[in-house]
Amino acid sequence: MKWTIDKKISATLVLPLIMLVIIGATSYWSIATFTSTSVWVAHTHKVLETLKSVLVHLTDAETGQRGYLLVGEERYLDPFTAGTQQLDADIKQLRNLTQDNPNQQRRLDAIERQVSEKLAELKETIDLRKKKGFDAALEVVRSDRGKKIMDEIRRLLNEMEGEEIDLLRQRTEQTEATARNATWSIVLGTFLSFLLVAVVGFIITRSITSELSSQIYTLLSASAEILAATSQQAAGTAEGATAVQQTSTTADEVKQTAQVAAQKARTVAESVQKTAQVSQDGRRAVEDSIKGSQEAKTRMETLAERILTLSEQAQAIGEIVTTVNDLAEQSNLLAVNAAIEAAKAGEAGKGFAVVATEVKSLAEQSKQATARVRGILNEIHRATQAAVMAAEQGVKASETGEAIAQRAGESIRLLAESLTESAQAAQQIQASAQQQVAGMDQMTLAMQNIKQASTQNMAATRQVEESAQNLNELARRLTALVSVSGNGHFVKNHPSERVRKAA
Repeated sequence: MKWTIDKKISATLVLPLIMLVIIGATSYWSIATFTSTSVWVAHTHKVLETLKSVLVHLTDAETGQRGYLLVGEERYLDPFTAGTQQLDADIKQLRNLTQDNPNQQRRLDAIERQVSEKLAELKETIDLRKKKGFDAALEVVRSDRGKKIMDEIRRLLNEMEGEEIDLLRQRTEQTEATARNATWSIVLGTFLSFLLVAVVGFIITRSITSELSSQIYTLLSASAEILAATSQQAAGTAEGATAVQQTSTTADEVKQTAQVAAQKARTVAESVQKTAQVSQDGRRAVEDSIKGSQEAKTRMETLAERILTLSEQAQAIGEIVTTVNDLAEQSNLLAVNAAIEAAKAGEAGKGFAVVATEVKSLAEQSKQATARVRGILNEIHRATQAAVMAAEQGVKASETGEAIAQRAGESIRLLAESLTESAQAAQQIQASAQQQVAGMDQMTLAMQNIKQASTQNMAATRQVEESAQNLNELARRLTALVSVSGNGHFVKNHPSERVRKAA
């Protein structure tokens, strides 16, 4: 019976598979054993740690008791309370961990009794310290009952620890032996598998290569022709993709330029609109200034009229003051004459003389007051004259400012009209730029679609070219694999070899 290639290859794989199954089973058994022993090693370490924990917590309880005996404060009992609570948990954990070991369970029973006695002894001394004082508690301590219990607990813990250490040594040796056996099984099994595969593979390969040689030549010829065609197609596709890439880049640059131009046009339009608005505001401000100047002119004229009226009234007051002054001088003369007549009358004229003196005094005061009023009126007259002159100058300045403001308002009006026209032109430019940007967007989108299609086409062509190269390379490798002495000329002169050298 003639075997096909797949049957030969299957036969080649059967024996290595059998060896791999054997190696896998052996490795699984070794690893399972190693895992089990590792678990027991970790279990032994846990027992040792718990034994140490029992001793540590018992020592903490004893430390708390001694501190309370010495000081007598409740806070020193915290270690005692914590240690007592932890001891129960430690003993329970040891009982669970050593439930498979009867010897350890018996020792643990003895330890539990000793621990109970020790805690009772500690509790007794603490109660005595609370009720009867330090000396009563010290008597119990000096009896050495607690020390004997502690020594017995340490002995039992040491025995348990010694047995656990022996178990740890045995389990560690078992783990190491299991690891060595697993290592040797894997190494020897792998070596035998490789050796078996090499021998069977050599035999099967010699029978397969003769059948493949006739088919490989056809495969090499077809792959060489496909590779040449795909290489030419890939070169043309790459050139087209490069052209599309350059066109797309140019379109992007033009689009960016159009966007910048549109942005600038929009900025100019906004700036011109703002400037036109400012000019309108300036024009309104000039008009308001003209109105204000006219109102100021009117007010200055009214003020000048009022100042003239005030000047006239001041002059009238001056005339009245002159009249009062004349009356004061006459009253003074009359008072002098009255005093002379009173002197002539003697005793009968003394009262009249006093009245004359008072009239004279009043006349002098009136004269002084009129003099002060005259001075004030002179100052008011000078001030009113200066105010009249200032008012006239203000009226003239208002007229000049009004003329200047009118000219400025006309200039601003012309500027506003020009800016309005500029704003309209800028808006038209902006609209055109936006239309240009929209057109460039459409053109860019079209170029991107062309670029994507070209990229996909080029990728497909490269995949075909790569597949052809892989096919050609596979054919060359198969040729090299099946070539024997006398077939070197077949490989060197094949078309695919010439194509590869030309590339």
